[in-house]
Amino acid sequence: MSKRLVGDALFLVQLGFALTFGISQFVLLLSSTTGVSMSWFGAWQIFLLLNLWLAWRADKMQSSRVTKQTLISYLVWTVVVALDISAMLFRESWVWNERDTFTLQLATAGVLVTLMFGRFDISNPLVKGWLAVFFKAVPQVILAWNIWLVGGEGLATMAIIAGHATILARLGQLTFSIREAGWDKNRIGSLISELPNELSWVLVTAVWLIR
Repeated sequence: MSKRLVGDALFLVQLGFALTFGISQFVLLLSSTTGVSMSWFGAWQIFLLLNLWLAWRADKMQSSRVTKQTLISYLVWTVVVALDISAMLFRESWVWNERDTFTLQLATAGVLVTLMFGRFDISNPLVKGWLAVFFKAVPQVILAWNIWLVGGEGLATMAIIAGHATILARLGQLTFSIREAGWDKNRIGSLISELPNELSWVLVTAVWLIR
């Protein structure tokens, strides 16, 4: 199978599971928001918007099949997470608690440190990788804590499955890429981003199963 076909297949897998995550979570949030935090969704949405902007710039400067797939992927995720946030706002049953505040404080501190050390170059793959840790992995660890305390009724089963599927698909793309071209800043940045993302989602899954 050619590299292009593998890339296209993984891209379609990611899109399919992104829609699965967003729609299943949206439907459940209309009936329950227990255990799901606004700070988790909020931090994630900020990160998606940042990457959507960077992807749009990259496609505008030098358009290719890969840049367009990246742009579409971030656009889809931005829309589905926005839908999930709107479902929480519609329900009006969610409460901003001390764990949300702690998530915001921790993520903000991590982002500021990352930006200062990275000289505010958000297009740098290593900077993007560490930003992902503080926008995604750290809020997911706090999400696991929140679920442990109040339960995870508001987190959909298909969202849990789709979350793992999309991360593992990206890790599969990364592994395929490393075997072909070796290591560089882009691949190191991707590993920094995706490995903590998966590990923190494993933690969320474990706590969700227990609770």
